[in-house]
Amino acid sequence: MSPTTQIMYFKTSNDYASKPDQLISELTTRASTISGKTEGLTEVYIGLETEDPSNAFWVFEWTSKSAHDTYQQSDTLKATREAVRPLFASKPSHTIVEFPNTKGIFSAPVTEFVTFTLKEGVTMDKLEPFVNQLQNGLIGTQKFYGSSWAPVIDKPNVYHGVLGWECAGPLKKIIDQVKEIADLWLVHAKLTPQIV
Repeated sequence: MSPTTQIMYFKTSNDYASKPDQLISELTTRASTISGKTEGLTEVYIGLETEDPSNAFWVFEWTSKSAHDTYQQSDTLKATREAVRPLFASKPSHTIVEFPNTKGIFSAPVTEFVTFTLKEGVTMDKLEPFVNQLQNGLIGTQKFYGSSWAPVIDKPNVYHGVLGWECAGPLKKIIDQVKEIADLWLVHAKLTPQIV
């Protein structure tokens, strides 16, 4: 079984936006009281989008898709949902991906989130050479912590990438080529690890 990454993205409530560290600390304490250690959850990273700090990312690293799915059916999740509801100003989007390797990416000073959605009639085999070119072109780049790319589970026309940077990364040339065959969503966040 492959490790699985769950990425939540949402518009924050005014309370969350004004004091995110305090609210996350309170939530972490309450969640650990509710559930103790969550089986299969290995790492959690939380942060605000740099382009629009009213948006937040919560990133959960699971040992497997099965561990994620088991948690989704648990009473613990139901209790946690109630506890976090006041933090959301929008319904969170969830992206589930089996990245080959995320070591160092989410703990980098800035994490870049990239989503390619293939245009109608385009197949994944057209996009993969650009992703490989992008990955190979970034090897050895200064202030680069690594990247990982994979199709989104249950969305066969969507490819997701995460990249770790010292600061927002310069990807313009390859991104312009990809835009010819796929719609693009690209934002950055400063994530902090949470105690699991």
